[in-house]
Amino acid sequence: MRRIGIWLLILGWMLLPVGAVWAQEPSPTATPALGRPVLVRGSITAVGDHSITLNTEQWGALEVQIREGTRFHVPGFVRADLGEVRVGDQATVHGRWLEEGRSLEADWVIVRGPVQVRHGDVARIDVGARRLEVKTRAGETIPVEWTAHTRLHVTGVISPTWSDIGVGYPVTVIGHFVEGTFLAGRVITRRPHRMFHGTLQGVEGNTLVIQTREGEQVRLVTDDHTRIRIPGHPHATLSDLQVGDILTARAVGNPDGTWLARTVIARSPKLPKPGSQGPKPGAPPPRRP
Repeated sequence: MRRIGIWLLILGWMLLPVGAVWAQEPSPTATPALGRPVLVRGSITAVGDHSITLNTEQWGALEVQIREGTRFHVPGFVRADLGEVRVGDQATVHGRWLEEGRSLEADWVIVRGPVQVRHGDVARIDVGARRLEVKTRAGETIPVEWTAHTRLHVTGVISPTWSDIGVGYPVTVIGHFVEGTFLAGRVITRRPHRMFHGTLQGVEGNTLVIQTREGEQVRLVTDDHTRIRIPGHPHATLSDLQVGDILTARAVGNPDGTWLARTVIARSPKLPKPGSQGPKPGAPPPRRP
């Protein structure tokens, strides 16, 4: 027993220096080594050509270098890059230290926040500035910004461009807010439709001038696909319309603010309205002059 006790004392004396060394080594997470993976969160305060500045609680201001393979995730966007990052975004960056506590190289940049959806009508659009204003169903007007990666869908248009959108178009925008501006990842719209009821004031080339029941003077553009329907005229054209005719026109809006007539139904004011009491039995039907 005595020999066993002596050997235990000798072994403990030999292991004492090793334990002291282990106790003096710093924790791997206390002082990150260069090239070591790191995950940081914060607010973007600046966006450069190949970098962003991230304000973090733990490290303060960090310069984040964006390399060619850096991947981005931005709410509402199917595809994104540095062009979809804005000052004020809350972001999570995964990368590797380039300079401890000062800069890192990003593998992933994830903009935090939920995808939001807004419905309304286009109140203003500036294609050159890539901005439009949407008056929502709640009555508020919000500025909307789009980028090169924003997906545009216009019903009935195969390869739409931003010039295919005009004021008054119903629109749905999908994305997220950044400091009061809605950054849209997707924009869905269609041409507005409207029915016009009134009296024909004149025909100017391929344009109909109508005085509506509300007293508004409207100009409706026609094309080769506009259908003209007149009782007793199965193959009516614009030349068969007469000033004073009562018109009902279904039209769609153009991006420039004009209206394109799709269907025009005309009747002479001398003819009875549809559904009203017609001529007495046996009397010949009235003919359009």
